[in-house]
Amino acid sequence: MFDDTLSLVFFVLFAAVTFIELLYYYVLYARFAFKKQPTAPDLSNGTPPVSVIMVVKDAAAALLKTLPRLLNQRYPQFELVIVNDNSKDDTKLLLLEYQQQYENIHVVNLDSAVTSIRGNKYAMSIGIRCAKYENLVFTDAECAPTSVHWLEYMATQFADNKQIVLGYSTYTKRNSPFNRMLHFDNMLSAIQYFSLALAHSTYRGDHKNMGFTKTSFYKQKGFASHNHLVYGDEDIFISRASNKNNTAVVYSQDAFTTLQRAAYYNYWVHHKEGLLYTRKYNKPRNRFLLNTYAIVNLLFYATLALAIVWSTKNIVLLSIVLGIALLRIISMYLVFGFSAKRLNEKQTIPALLFYDLIFAILNPIYYLSAHLHHQRFK
Repeated sequence: MFDDTLSLVFFVLFAAVTFIELLYYYVLYARFAFKKQPTAPDLSNGTPPVSVIMVVKDAAAALLKTLPRLLNQRYPQFELVIVNDNSKDDTKLLLLEYQQQYENIHVVNLDSAVTSIRGNKYAMSIGIRCAKYENLVFTDAECAPTSVHWLEYMATQFADNKQIVLGYSTYTKRNSPFNRMLHFDNMLSAIQYFSLALAHSTYRGDHKNMGFTKTSFYKQKGFASHNHLVYGDEDIFISRASNKNNTAVVYSQDAFTTLQRAAYYNYWVHHKEGLLYTRKYNKPRNRFLLNTYAIVNLLFYATLALAIVWSTKNIVLLSIVLGIALLRIISMYLVFGFSAKRLNEKQTIPALLFYDLIFAILNPIYYLSAHLHHQRFK
């Protein structure tokens, strides 16, 4: 069947790479894609009081949109802790107005903090210290909950003795190719961190929609191990604070948060590269799984092209190569398609193969860029 040694080598490489990808789809990512649909929050175990913590900086315009959505949550006992991190706009005045209207708002103004702690971790630590409840849920000034039941879904998970709760945050849908690519990348990231959490190997969450307890925070000595890094609050800390039994995932569409403004390319790339850089501080198993998937995803397209080129004169071999490729593509559409529906990202489904190819190329580039320019994250 094989005309020469090279055609055999390329076929074996292609088949091996495809087999590994199928393992990822059906053994790992299927845990999330085909998981039983979420039900309404179980209130029978009680509704533990919760502190919602948000760090804001020059966010007056954004807060006008998001604060009403946060304060109108249908949850019996919660406070909103807002850490105003040296804002220069009207944020302080706006928060003062809201404080006069709502008793459950607690504002902490950082006017001239001088610290060597990078990123938002110092402000987050202050918010955690000032929170009066054990259970903490985090979001962003520019993110609005998708429903009045958001906090119910997130906070009631603590009633099941969970210490870490992972939610989903997405972008506002816009009719542009870049926006749809962002949604695919964000969705793939969520598939990975939800699936690994369901496999009892949690490695990150999304700081715009996640929660953990004060006890777990202080048990890890806060962010002390990575205070010198810009990132780490949503991956290094979560990875180290999690274990096989203490993490819950929340993926009901009523429990999402949505970024209200347009996501700019520079903001997205910087955040993406920051998370790729801090991946090296993760547990070895998770690093291996994530990095291996990125490598085999790129190799699939490369070895497919080589296998096709070297089997064009052999119809039988070419048919086998195309059949294997079709099996992999159908599997990708099944797993990613079901996940897209679950995460309300159905607009990505028609072009899943295109986005998968684009990010198979881009992800290794961003990974290399993050490590070549690592000084940006230290």
